[in-house]
Amino acid sequence: MSPSAASKSAGPVYVDPGVPTKRAACVIGIDVGGTNTDSVILQNNEVLAWHKTPTTSDIQEGVEQAIEAVVDKAKIPSHRVDSVKIGTTQFVNAILEQDSTKLDKVAVIRLCGPYSKGSPPFVDFPPRLRDLMEGHYGYVDGGYQVDGVPILSVNSEQLKEQAAIIKSKDITSVVVIGIYSPSNPAQEEEARKILSSELGPGCDISCSYAVGRLGFLERENACILNASLRRFARHVIDGFSHAVRKLGRCKLYITLNDGTLSKASTAAEYPVRCFSSGPTNSARGAALLAKAETARDADQREVLVVDVGGTTTDICALLKTGYPRQSAAFVKIAGVRTNFTIPDVHSIALGGGSIVRVKSTRTSVGPDSVGAKLDKEGIAFGGHTLTATDLVLENKNTEYSVTPGTKASGLAEITRVLEEAIDLVKTKQGDVRVILVGGGSIIISNKIAGVGEIIRPQYLEVANAVGAAIAKVSGSVDKTVVPGAKTIDQEIEAAKALATRQCIAAGGNKATIEVVEVDVVPISYVTNGATRVLVRVVGDLVEGYEERHDESESSSPSDDKPRIARDSVSQSATKGSSYEIIEQIDILSYRPRIEGDYWYLSELDIQFLQDGTGVLGVGSCGEPYPAYIACLLALRNGEEIKIRRQDNFPDNGVVLVAGFMGSPSVYLERVPGLDEVTDSMKGVLEVCGLSTFDSVIPNEIGGMNAFEALLAAHRFGKSTLDTDLVARAYPKIWQTVRCLKDLPVAPAAVANGMGNTQVFKNTRDNLEAEDLMRDACTDLGNLCGMCVSPVYGVEARTLPRNSFSHAWMIGRSIALSRSLKIDPVTSILKSENGILLFTGKIISVTRHVAEGFTRGSVLLSSFSDAESPSSPSPTTSLFVEFENENLSAILKEEGKKDKVIAVCPDLITFLDKANGAPLGISDYKYGLRVSVIALRAPPVWATERGLEMGGPGAFGLDMEYKSVSVGEYEEPKSVWEMFRDLKGS
Repeated sequence: MSPSAASKSAGPVYVDPGVPTKRAACVIGIDVGGTNTDSVILQNNEVLAWHKTPTTSDIQEGVEQAIEAVVDKAKIPSHRVDSVKIGTTQFVNAILEQDSTKLDKVAVIRLCGPYSKGSPPFVDFPPRLRDLMEGHYGYVDGGYQVDGVPILSVNSEQLKEQAAIIKSKDITSVVVIGIYSPSNPAQEEEARKILSSELGPGCDISCSYAVGRLGFLERENACILNASLRRFARHVIDGFSHAVRKLGRCKLYITLNDGTLSKASTAAEYPVRCFSSGPTNSARGAALLAKAETARDADQREVLVVDVGGTTTDICALLKTGYPRQSAAFVKIAGVRTNFTIPDVHSIALGGGSIVRVKSTRTSVGPDSVGAKLDKEGIAFGGHTLTATDLVLENKNTEYSVTPGTKASGLAEITRVLEEAIDLVKTKQGDVRVILVGGGSIIISNKIAGVGEIIRPQYLEVANAVGAAIAKVSGSVDKTVVPGAKTIDQEIEAAKALATRQCIAAGGNKATIEVVEVDVVPISYVTNGATRVLVRVVGDLVEGYEERHDESESSSPSDDKPRIARDSVSQSATKGSSYEIIEQIDILSYRPRIEGDYWYLSELDIQFLQDGTGVLGVGSCGEPYPAYIACLLALRNGEEIKIRRQDNFPDNGVVLVAGFMGSPSVYLERVPGLDEVTDSMKGVLEVCGLSTFDSVIPNEIGGMNAFEALLAAHRFGKSTLDTDLVARAYPKIWQTVRCLKDLPVAPAAVANGMGNTQVFKNTRDNLEAEDLMRDACTDLGNLCGMCVSPVYGVEARTLPRNSFSHAWMIGRSIALSRSLKIDPVTSILKSENGILLFTGKIISVTRHVAEGFTRGSVLLSSFSDAESPSSPSPTTSLFVEFENENLSAILKEEGKKDKVIAVCPDLITFLDKANGAPLGISDYKYGLRVSVIALRAPPVWATERGLEMGGPGAFGLDMEYKSVSVGEYEEPKSVWEMFRDLKGS
């Protein structure tokens, strides 16, 4: 290509400042999908050439062909290409397909001391995946407290014992995970070296701190997936490296979930980071390709990217940054819960290869597809299978006639399915803009309800590859810090500096690095100022320089990470179908198992309770996932977890009030062991002179404490009584219906599960009890089992009615709504006489710790305001204050006086707009789409004494309590009342 031709096709030549080169950078972007491999070559973000070809069984060969074809079409020398950036679905597909040829058994070693033993690894994995991956797990000394103090030192003898077991089981993939290792990886590295020495160079050892964020079980799950895939990942990356080597000294990068890049060698070690790079690349590529159209006027309509492939269509909202909107909280990958940040993508079974079936009354499209075989099996290509593509292409098969009526009805069905999906993804009323990309996009019509404009940009067929080509480099830090030698501000700056160094080390251009995320989350219920700091930076890739080593050799592992040759991937094992039929439970007809005065919980029951206790937790009490796992394990082991009927509890019965005191965020990292709550209960039994008891209840029904009461009762072989002390959640232990009557909290006890129990026989009053117990909890690691003074028979029957039944019904309502594809909020409001306060997007969150409690506020904007600043409609926002729980909701409208629309003790709860899941204050972050609802508090909290202890004045709010405009409070029914005529089932 002549210089003039190059300038004409590529635009002005760009030279990166400070880079020792005189030539413009060319970059190849490749997307290796399950159906097609797309490639594109860019110079200065201008497409020089592109190529699409079916994905081959030999991945290396397919990439080589893609590179050769696109370089040939661009008519440039191969040495002009500085880097190749590849996005691939190969890794996540291996998980989704449950392919045993690509997945290895994994051993997990926890550095945890006495903690986490109630919630072992693998329990919540889908059965087939668990069978493929579960090899061994063991618990050894180690881990850190939230303030950085070691729980226990690493024990080399224990590690050697575990290594011997791993050897005996012929497992070669090992995960090491320590409590709070993202804040301090020293113990994990120490353990890795010991295990490596014992197991030898043939064993692959992963450290969790390098894989995931804070959140012990979610990080462990991600690390297990990652470790199981490493052998296959090295095989794939080795093939990519070999293919790129033909271009000369060209650098190879792999695209990650967040739209940034990783060196090939790093991606081979951490394939889980690449799982969702495809949708991000698609959105990024669509944004660039449609930049001229979307920027041509002041139109502020919401923009959606619709990527139509051969089998599925992915839809996501595009932010003004050119990145897709991210999912909230945790996500499930192939049914496994992780805490990665991935694109918020809605996928439907619709693509160019979707099979069309004509029935007497209607025409169906999909969900099955011919996929990569479209050019052989499709009618338009001479095959015998009617596909979505055949509805728009000329029929070349003379043996098969596609009638105009079939085409019309099939295309109408495609449009209907797509319209429903788009309406689900939209976050505001009115028409949206759609950027349509993907090779299957020809099946989409130009008229879609709810869409004001459809943009079909040039090169739409290879938007994924374009997105890969423009990906940047990132660096990130996620750690918990305690102010001391450094202030929190200094810790934030140190985190920014560390993230920047990581970005530069990964190939980022220092001059272009910018901080794109800073999240500072004070740890609630602690008094030492512990704070979680998350920082992420991105920068452009430095082009035109030579690395000190040949990147094509970057997949060569270190001594303890053996390189896997391509031919070592066995083809002899079995492969699970991604279309395996899983038994679905009819939620509407499901009945709990009730026998006499006892309700025996099932796996479905505890799923309902997860969401129901979250709603009643009104923003606090913590995500109950660790305790849920422990309950799930007990049920799967054939053990019983039971709840006892409240209204006929005997007069001489004894009830212990038990749960956890401390930080919910610590709970998710220092996952409880077996003894924290039971030790505190034993302390209270001893000081009260009791030898036994009958039931357990939580101090409050919200979140983790409800589940921990279930577990505590189960571990003593007892039942949990269908009540609690609050009927909602409050931050202080004296904010209970018992304390409204001035009944004492003491005698009480707290315990840390390591043999340290502190008992408080008597206190001056309940305020002093709170202070003493909080101080003890902080000294014992900011999280302790807790038990307060027992409840006796007659009083137990006067406590809040049917608390667990109430939570179960709320959770059932959410689950039923999901199964019927309707908004869970509507169902909750109807069943609970509640009211929808606001639907919108979080635009700011402030947090600070005062006296051990997290105080702060969150500001939400309505979707139209948040997404369309120039909208002529009045600005509407909602301001919510919280102190561990949500306290008040104030509506702000431009030109009007602020209006308090809800305040405690009424319940104010945030629900994820996507699925109705209840959110805690630690989940609140910018961009999260939520519905905010209010439910009526029990009447006891609206009395003069109730308001004094749990109303706005109790939290220093200068406002009066006025109940929200909802129906009268209805006392929750018990499951016995709802299902009393049915036995078992």
